[in-house]
Amino acid sequence: MNKLNSDIRKIQFTGRSTYILSLPKKWIEEMNLKAGDHVSISRGSNNSLCITPEQEKRLQDSTNEVSTQVLIDEGPNTLKRKIVSMYLSGYNLINLKAKSARIQPIQREAVREVVRRSLIGTEIIADSSDIITIQVLLTLPELSVNTAVRRMFLIASSMHRDALVALKEKNYDIAMGVIRSDDEVDRFSLYILRNLVMGTNNERVLQEIGLKNASDCLSYRVTVKSIERVADHASRIASKSMEIQSLIPSLITEKLEKLSNSALEVLTSAVEAFLRRDYNLADKIADKSDNVLGIEREIMVFLDSLENKDIDSHNINAGVKLILEDIRRTVEHASDIAESAMNQTVGEIIKVEKKGEN
Repeated sequence: MNKLNSDIRKIQFTGRSTYILSLPKKWIEEMNLKAGDHVSISRGSNNSLCITPEQEKRLQDSTNEVSTQVLIDEGPNTLKRKIVSMYLSGYNLINLKAKSARIQPIQREAVREVVRRSLIGTEIIADSSDIITIQVLLTLPELSVNTAVRRMFLIASSMHRDALVALKEKNYDIAMGVIRSDDEVDRFSLYILRNLVMGTNNERVLQEIGLKNASDCLSYRVTVKSIERVADHASRIASKSMEIQSLIPSLITEKLEKLSNSALEVLTSAVEAFLRRDYNLADKIADKSDNVLGIEREIMVFLDSLENKDIDSHNINAGVKLILEDIRRTVEHASDIAESAMNQTVGEIIKVEKKGEN
């Protein structure tokens, strides 16, 4: 702690139930406070006390604004990444100002696309030739981090199931629907990551988004990225289902469905363990994952036995083996989520055990 900004004061007791603490006069004067002004007192997860003047608290709650210049030769993808970075940094109002006479049409379309496809709760509130303003309209209590994580999981798991249906039925429309749904998962991912960044910088925001400790942000980041990767693998399965021209024998699709259902069971248990902070449930995921990988090995042996029979089987098997890899990776990401669940709850387990010993 910076000694210039710290001071030791004694807690005093007055009346029957009130403890009081005096504040340095210099601090009060520097912050333009006076007797009668209101302050907000909050307790941090590390048992620290934070005293915030009400006007400062209102300032923190007000619009957090940033402005940036759009160069005339700035590519659309570069501009998109810049906007996403500012969104993740927690800004509520983003102003894009043309450095030259006007924002180019291709740049304007890039801004509209990233707002529409990637940023939850944002709208373009000003759109002129030389400036575009993006505002985040969604406030923290409206969509908690846990709710967003669960929504991500539901979409990703539905994508996985639909991808297997598309593979089995050779259904192009279902496959394309899976691929389009990946954008929705990415939107929730960015929204959650934005809140995690804000939570690590502000104890009050951390409490508002429903987290206990700043250290939980790391576990949530791992979980969010893992679910995002599950959705990516579902999209890859859907893409491969369109690339395999021949109809896959029902014997193979049945084995793939069995493997897929087992993978989703592991994923569901992992996400539930994480959201419910259930260490024991998370600890069981490793054994379930081994069982799923055992099913994968059985299918691989079966495919190898068919591969030497005819050329058509060889072409099908090549695509199916790639799909097997995507399903296996889904199980591995579920294991990562379970590990995150154990990492964030192991402290609670230790406390319970110590309490039992006493």
